[in-house]
Amino acid sequence: MKNTRKFLAMAAALALTACTMAPVASYAVDVNVKMNTSSDNAEHTYTAYQIFTGEYDNTDPENPEFNITGWGSDATALKTDAGFLAFKKSEAGSKTVGEYIAALPATATDAQKAAAAAKALDGIVDDSADAQALADIVAKAITSGGTAIQEAGTDLAEGYYLIKDAYTVSDDSNDAVSRFILQVSSSDKAATGLSVATKKSYPSVIKKVLENVKTPAGFDGTPSALETASINGGKWNDVADYNIGDAVPFRVCGSMPSTLNDYDAYYYKFTDTLGTQFDQPQEVTIKVGEDGTTLTASNPVDGVYTVTGDTGTNCRVKWDSEKNQILVTFEDIKAYAGVDANTIVTVEYTAKLNSTAIIGIPGQENKVDLTYSNNPNWEYTPNTNDEKEDVPKDDNGTPEDETDDKEKTDKTPEDKVIVFTYEIDVTKIDGTTKDKLKDAEFELKSGTTKIKFIDNNNGTYTVADQSLTSGVTTTVKSGADGVFKFIGLDDGTYILTETKAPEGYKLPADPDVELVLSAETANDQAWSGDPEDALTDLALNNVSVEDTTDFDVAKIDVENNKGTSLPTTGGMGTTLFVLGGGCAAGLAGIYLVSRKRSKDENAD
Repeated sequence: MKNTRKFLAMAAALALTACTMAPVASYAVDVNVKMNTSSDNAEHTYTAYQIFTGEYDNTDPENPEFNITGWGSDATALKTDAGFLAFKKSEAGSKTVGEYIAALPATATDAQKAAAAAKALDGIVDDSADAQALADIVAKAITSGGTAIQEAGTDLAEGYYLIKDAYTVSDDSNDAVSRFILQVSSSDKAATGLSVATKKSYPSVIKKVLENVKTPAGFDGTPSALETASINGGKWNDVADYNIGDAVPFRVCGSMPSTLNDYDAYYYKFTDTLGTQFDQPQEVTIKVGEDGTTLTASNPVDGVYTVTGDTGTNCRVKWDSEKNQILVTFEDIKAYAGVDANTIVTVEYTAKLNSTAIIGIPGQENKVDLTYSNNPNWEYTPNTNDEKEDVPKDDNGTPEDETDDKEKTDKTPEDKVIVFTYEIDVTKIDGTTKDKLKDAEFELKSGTTKIKFIDNNNGTYTVADQSLTSGVTTTVKSGADGVFKFIGLDDGTYILTETKAPEGYKLPADPDVELVLSAETANDQAWSGDPEDALTDLALNNVSVEDTTDFDVAKIDVENNKGTSLPTTGGMGTTLFVLGGGCAAGLAGIYLVSRKRSKDENAD
């Protein structure tokens, strides 16, 4: 039986490269078939299974036909497979494969049965739901035989083929399995060969930190939708610097694969690792799409957050205290309305930079990766009722074993950001002898606000959480060596004010010293991941630090000069004393002049 051009359209279903009809004679021929794959991070093995044999006929170039001549060499199990016999197009009035075969006379040959089965498939639109369902059914039925397609190409006899992608997941491979491909290998491609494009895609993830002083540059060229989302609405960058005690904002954005529709359900999990120099975030905000679902994870109890805005446990947020990780898991990201291949998922939170922060290089690195479904041919049934389950399930909703689950997901490369903080060491010295002076007292201000510190009782003062009202001080004191150290400062401008001079010294006429701490950091959204590329200079009042390896400690000397100021009281006391003395002297003079005149008069 001949099948019209409609079947030819169906025959290319799920193939990304269509077969262009070129005028050639009708004869059996082998066609060189090659998989046109993109660069992969792991090896893929493609195997072609012949479903039907056939011949291409373009006697009428306006209406070329592919003639089914029999069952393919790998279709033995397919001929009696219940799922295949029950398959029919979704179009109203369609008959099943089995019904077409049953309508044949009892004397029908295998070739006639194959042609009848093909009639049930005639007219299926390429890449449609019907085509995908057919490919899934055929793939389950045909599990043996096949011809491996070599990298340089493999000659296949004319026919209709199912092509499977066999791919073994390795750690952090960041790849995906191609959907099953149905493809016609026919003589119209005998001269040029047939290049079949795989149908696979996978998501990407970006992490950013909000810089609070500098204005970062944008991405070079035209940014992707994911890149645009990652820096939208603020000074988001790969590098930032902060005070210890500050709440540092972080943002994570993940994209979807272009093949999202190939998956019935899609597992999607962020693993966000903070440096141990950050405290556990108390609230996490999650947005699925710009105008889609917004979820809030808060009130963590034993590492498990309460997620509001969700039903069931499709979205779970956990804190792993051993690894300092936030885990945001979606059993099925497609469960939310409006999710498609263009959806961006955003996770935002703040985390306090604590007193264990590393000063200067290597800084505080934070990283994220994304675990995702990688096999659209796998029947994954999410289990949203098990809060403890944190790996994708098999088609029964229960993991067979850990290895089995891992083979159904892949992981993106890590994306990193880095946060720096710095130290200023001040030495109090005699302005003439340069001797070190102890017990000078100071305050440090940012603007007009006094900065609060934790006194470590060794001449070092660590910047505190500025909301604290106890256990902190705003006064620092120079030690016996004249030194006091401010640990955990952001870059910026500060005012150092001397409030008490050392014994035997007087306060400067102007007790304020401006400290301008300047850090040169990567600011272009293209940090290499090396801390030494993220922080390239640190200067105090335009003088670079001495240690150019770590760029951590900036130093400055503050002078005092000796002098004595006698105390006075009452404000006008000295003036009145001078005036009083002058009056007494005047009265004494008047008395002496009067007495002399009296003596002169008596003598006369």
